[in-house]
Amino acid sequence: MDRTIRWVKRILGGIIGIHLLIFLVLVFQEQLIFRSKQVNVAYKYKILIPHKDYYWQDTISGEKVTLHNIIYPAKGKAKGYIFYLHGSNKNVEYHTHYAAYYAQKGYSVWMMDYRGFGKSRGKRNERNLQEDAIRMYDEYLKYFKIDSQQAIVVGRSLGAALAMHVGANRQPAKVALVAPFKDLPDMLNVYIPWFPFRLFSRYEFNIDEDFPEYKGTVAIFYGKNDLLVPAKSTRKLIPLLKPGDEYHEYESGSHKSVTDNIDYQRDMDLFLKK
Repeated sequence: MDRTIRWVKRILGGIIGIHLLIFLVLVFQEQLIFRSKQVNVAYKYKILIPHKDYYWQDTISGEKVTLHNIIYPAKGKAKGYIFYLHGSNKNVEYHTHYAAYYAQKGYSVWMMDYRGFGKSRGKRNERNLQEDAIRMYDEYLKYFKIDSQQAIVVGRSLGAALAMHVGANRQPAKVALVAPFKDLPDMLNVYIPWFPFRLFSRYEFNIDEDFPEYKGTVAIFYGKNDLLVPAKSTRKLIPLLKPGDEYHEYESGSHKSVTDNIDYQRDMDLFLKK
């Protein structure tokens, strides 16, 4: 009898623990999704490779919005121009090493910080972030004096969702998605499949909804050791690929380190040259 009571207590404790975790995820979803770091405008980023600052300011719906971007010129004559949308950590300083890889390969890179990241300011919600990405993409085209048929968009993790939204609305030549997910509620349902996260989520970032609207070439890159984005969620994008699109999945490489994989670098290099 005592043994039965102990097991019942354990089961009830587990159920309560799971629901407490769900409650915390829903209450603090903004902080969990956006692990951003704001800095003062006067702060000097510790970026050791050549770069330029580009500020975009406007008043939208009565609110002053500032979007800070960094432009990394190619090493030597530019082979192409990349519009890079980073993941959900910190700010452009943290993500500079990703841009450095492309600059070393001969590509000029435009990287924006989202609202609440680094020196960018403004009220943040999903629609604002999507519209900001399109605004900065248009600025990127004007700055480099190119059109969409010459544009390459690369998005990583959260940035992959914004990259596909830009792709659907502006039709660049290529879109590369690094560690993408189908959508945020789907990611959570991989771990707790029975809970209706979609009913309570303030952010969805439905990559699968924008995917069919994009007519250019897509490449997906994913490392099997990714503990943040479940493989099950990424693989749901495979049926959406068109003839000529690419899917690359690597045995080694985590969410952060997949870009260090030699096979990834080879495949990305070939895709950029395609």
